[in-house]
Amino acid sequence: MTVGGLTGRLPVVVALVLAASGCGLAGGDDTSGAGTGGSQLAALTAVQPVTVDGHRVATRCAGSAKDPTVLLVSGYDTPVTSWDEVQKRLSAHTRVCAYDRLGVGHSDPAPRRQTVDDLANELDAVVSALGLHRPVVLVAQDIGGVVATTWAEAHDDDLAGLVLVDATPPGYLDTALQLVPATATGRAGALRADLERLLSPRDNAEHLAAGSALASTSSFPVLGAVPLVVLTRSVSDYGNLRPRVAAALDSAWTGGQQQWTELSSLARMQTVDRAGHEIQRDQPGSVVDAVREVVGAGS
Repeated sequence: MTVGGLTGRLPVVVALVLAASGCGLAGGDDTSGAGTGGSQLAALTAVQPVTVDGHRVATRCAGSAKDPTVLLVSGYDTPVTSWDEVQKRLSAHTRVCAYDRLGVGHSDPAPRRQTVDDLANELDAVVSALGLHRPVVLVAQDIGGVVATTWAEAHDDDLAGLVLVDATPPGYLDTALQLVPATATGRAGALRADLERLLSPRDNAEHLAAGSALASTSSFPVLGAVPLVVLTRSVSDYGNLRPRVAAALDSAWTGGQQQWTELSSLARMQTVDRAGHEIQRDQPGSVVDAVREVVGAGS
């Protein structure tokens, strides 16, 4: 499930679309990230729990501890399996770990209420519990982008670089709720209802009160000269909505992606061909190439 948009893979929504499906727009046809395909892919280890503030958090790591450290930060209610192909390919040259946030996958249930600050603190605790070498490169999708940048703002010396994978920008939630009226029905009504769930901890899987972090553009931090690649989709996730509403939502999303590039003086943005919101599934090689670029820039 994600916050990025209505997708054709399942008949439900924006705020809560697709977590477990492995289907993609391109799947195995993606060939970028050369030299890491087929039998050369490293095997992923089994999911292992670590303890964070008394809670079990499921983690999965691959690659050598001697290599640069990469942490994958998933979207809303999205398990580590969404990174399978990316993690396999990255493990040839990095120590790459992923984790299920509380309330997701194999981790313990979430507390009754969580803020984005809580999720950022969880991220930091996972880095420590896994013994990952700092600074780390963060690769964050969907609301994972807000989690990653919130963490980075408080731990700027611990951030080696950042790759945002169609990350939900601050301000988008308010914009989307303004564009889709409360009287909307059908697909648009389902979209609005799912967006509103992110404002109500009791109604979403991670018990997240996301409004303060996702509702305001003031949430954008300034990270300075940190290598940053912003990847965004080329395939609209709003094709089943009325054209005018779909165009407005797409425009707001693209504008938010451009705003992400203002975080760093070393940023660039790339629209990924044949990719929807979950670029890591649709075009994993593009994510791998971006991570290698950021790792190389920081070394």
